[in-house]
Amino acid sequence: MHLIFRGAVMLKLIIADDEPIVREGLKESVNWDELGLRVVGCARDGREALEIFTSCGCDVILTDIRMPFMSGLELTGRVKEIDPSVIVVLLSAYDEFRYAQEAIRLGAFDYILKPIDLDELKKTMEKAVRKKQEMLDSENRVIPQLNREDMEFFKPESSRFPLKMEEELAKAVKRADGPLALEIFQRIWDEFCSKNYSLEFLKRWGFELVAIITRSVIEIGENVDILFKNTDPWAEISRKKSKEELYGWMKDLIEIICECIGLNKNVRNKKLVEEVVRIIKENYHDKNLTLNSIAERLYITPNYLSTLFKTEMGQGFCEYLTEYRVERAKEMLKDVRLRIYEISDAVGYTDPHYFSKIFKSITGLTPREYREKIL
Repeated sequence: MHLIFRGAVMLKLIIADDEPIVREGLKESVNWDELGLRVVGCARDGREALEIFTSCGCDVILTDIRMPFMSGLELTGRVKEIDPSVIVVLLSAYDEFRYAQEAIRLGAFDYILKPIDLDELKKTMEKAVRKKQEMLDSENRVIPQLNREDMEFFKPESSRFPLKMEEELAKAVKRADGPLALEIFQRIWDEFCSKNYSLEFLKRWGFELVAIITRSVIEIGENVDILFKNTDPWAEISRKKSKEELYGWMKDLIEIICECIGLNKNVRNKKLVEEVVRIIKENYHDKNLTLNSIAERLYITPNYLSTLFKTEMGQGFCEYLTEYRVERAKEMLKDVRLRIYEISDAVGYTDPHYFSKIFKSITGLTPREYREKIL
């Protein structure tokens, strides 16, 4: 395996798994020193992992998804709230869409299935360490030299005009609202120009803008690689020779990232609705199948799922489920050996009379009338 540790500060690692044999195996079977990692704690569940994290901190977390008291998904969400730069790699024995989807949404770096392939684990952790070191390198870059007037702006105690606007800019980026994000950016830039701030000052704020956007991307669970790929934003900012060049670069950055987030969001939403449709088609016979039960299964709120489903499908969840059940009932009615109450039960209705009422509201005929017509 390629050695990536070069004598830099060792990164802290927490391992969390409720199975002792897995937990200890992960600790002992990998040469973490070679990867530049130092195990600072092994936890039996998410709650214990969170306690270790809050007491001594860490750079990387390797955690199982399904654990008692606090799942790996919940742990991911909690640590990301405290420190969005923490790298989280999730483990699970369940190759299911909802886990991978939720892991991505919460900002997990990667997702590995059990039984664990050690070579795959090492490669993934090597990438995780490299990503974290890139973040640390970016934070430690030398910033432009500022004059006394410019420095006043960056003092914590100063009353900063754009602070509130920066928060609004971050929100707009998260929503992929490009026009609003650009409008807010323009207001901040105009304020800076009205005060005749130096190019060095504007470059320093450019670094801050990159940090704001990076944090926003991480907090909504997007891969931060979509930001710059092989480019170095700090080098790009440093090379700008005029305010106009810098302005154009930052404006393009905001526009492009909003487009990327919007596109990825649309793809995720489409996949999520496709998964709901698949669940309906495989479980339409389940009398307990509801919007709430599916939302819980997919780790999203019922209200959000309801809105998303209607937007993507052009009809509500209940309407779609009812129509699908009726379509299945139509197929079953072709078999004269099946009684109406049997068909009612087979498509998820415990009350045959209610089933007949629903069937007629959609087809204009009772199930018996429909059968007589097609036969």
